[in-house]
Amino acid sequence: MKRGPTASPAARGMLAITAVAFMASTAPLGAQPPADSSARAALATRFARQTIDSLVRALATADSLLNLPLLHAKVQDVSSRLTRPEIAAQPLQALVAERARFSDVARRRVRALTAAEAAAIDTLAALAEQSVRRPLAGAVGATRTRELFVPVDAFNSARRQQSLAESLERLRRFERKYGPDAPTRNIAEVGLNYAAQWLPVFGPRPDESPSRLELSAAYVPTWISMPRKGTRSDAVSVAEAGLRVYIWRPGWGGQEGGVLRPGHVTVGALVAGEGDGALESPFRGRSRLGGYVAWGNAKVGFIGGRDSRILVTRKVQLIPWTF
Repeated sequence: MKRGPTASPAARGMLAITAVAFMASTAPLGAQPPADSSARAALATRFARQTIDSLVRALATADSLLNLPLLHAKVQDVSSRLTRPEIAAQPLQALVAERARFSDVARRRVRALTAAEAAAIDTLAALAEQSVRRPLAGAVGATRTRELFVPVDAFNSARRQQSLAESLERLRRFERKYGPDAPTRNIAEVGLNYAAQWLPVFGPRPDESPSRLELSAAYVPTWISMPRKGTRSDAVSVAEAGLRVYIWRPGWGGQEGGVLRPGHVTVGALVAGEGDGALESPFRGRSRLGGYVAWGNAKVGFIGGRDSRILVTRKVQLIPWTF
C-alpha cells in the first residue's frame, strides 16, 4: 500500500484496532457467550476439561451424523494434521485464555504445537461454526447439537473474549499516548516522532499497539533554580532533548493515577546559556550542560559548571505547539 503523508502507521493501527473491537463485540461468531455469570462459570468449568481430542472427536461425531461428502473431506483433511498422540491430551484452555496476552498464548502454542497443528485447531473450530452447526441442528436437534458443541463453543467463546480484551487494551494504550491526558507536544516533537515512527523501536508494535517510547525535545523558559547560600532563585531557559517512556500498567496515568502514578516518565539532557533569565537563548555565550528527569509533568534537572544549579519545573506549554 502506498503511504500517504497523513496515513501514518499509528493512524492505521488506531483504525484497525477500532474495527477489530467493533467486530469482536458485535459480529455473530457462532454461539454468543452466556448472558449471566452462573452460565459463564458453568461454561468455564466445562471448558477446563476440554482437550484437543475433545474438539476433534466432536467434529468427527458431527461429521458421521451428517454424512455430507464435501464436509467429510474437509473434516478429514484438517483432522489429519492433529494425529500426534502427545497433543491429543493438550487442554484447549492452554491455547486460549481470556486474561492472557496474545504473546503469552502464542508462546504456549509454539511449545505445544507445530504451526500446522495450531492452524488446524483454529480451522476446525471455524469449520464447526460456519459449516456444521446449522445442518447438524436440523438433523439431530438443538439439544444434541449443544452437547456436541461444548468444546467448540467454549473454545470460540474464550477466543472471542480474549480478542476483545486485547483490542480494548490496545485502544487504552493509544488513549494513554495520544488522548486528552497525554503530554502536550510542540511542533518539533510532532515532527521528530513522525519521522521516528519508521524506526522499529518507535513504530507500532506487531500487534498494532503504539510503541511505549517517544522522543522529547523542547525549549523551556520556565525552569526555576533552587536557591543556595548567597544566591537567589532565578528563572533559567534551557533546551531539552530526551526520551519519554509510557507506563501501560492499569491504574497509572490520567486522573486515576494522579501525581504519584503518572502515565509516562522522561529522561534527557538539557543545555542552558551563559546567563540566567526567562526567554533567554540556551546557546548564548558559554553553554552549561546538564540532565533532567520527569515524573509525569513534574521535572527535576541539574546544570553543571562553576555555577551549578538544581532546577525544578512543571511541564506546561505557554504558547500552543511552541513552548
